Amino acid sequence: MGTHVLRGKGPVVLAAIAAGALFAVPAAGQTSGPPTADLGVVSIHAGRASAPHGTRVTFTEVITNNGPETAELDTVPQITGGVLVAEQCDLGISADTPFCEYGDVAPGTRLTTKFVVRVTATHGSVVVKGGVLSESAFEDDNPFNQYRTAQVRVAS
Repeated sequence: MGTHVLRGKGPVVLAAIAAGALFAVPAAGQTSGPPTADLGVVSIHAGRASAPHGTRVTFTEVITNNGPETAELDTVPQITGGVLVAEQCDLGISADTPFCEYGDVAPGTRLTTKFVVRVTATHGSVVVKGGVLSESAFEDDNPFNQYRTAQVRVAS
């Protein structure tokens, strides 16, 4: 290999070349950086309007990857006035309670997760904030649709 002299390139470029720095170019069909995906909660609703202390209520959450790229997707509920006792994930995924870890989800995919919550409150409401998140880095162009809330009145 011959010796090349770079004239007028400055010390930064020469230091990068001397250190063996390389610039990677993505292969066809790949993007550089984290994927861009709009992960969102489409809906969440409770199976009943009210429930007495100690009973169980099922909350159903529908989530989606609106794309444009595939992204790793998980669900996790935030519960006030109750405790999560069971969870059912879509696609035959085993619940890793309190998470459903769906892995890489293609754009346009909708998934349904069910949370069974035992009412611990004695008055007020049981509130479940359904959410979608990712353990991987991604860019979400609409982060405001990642949570929705449903509630059940605690019956006397």
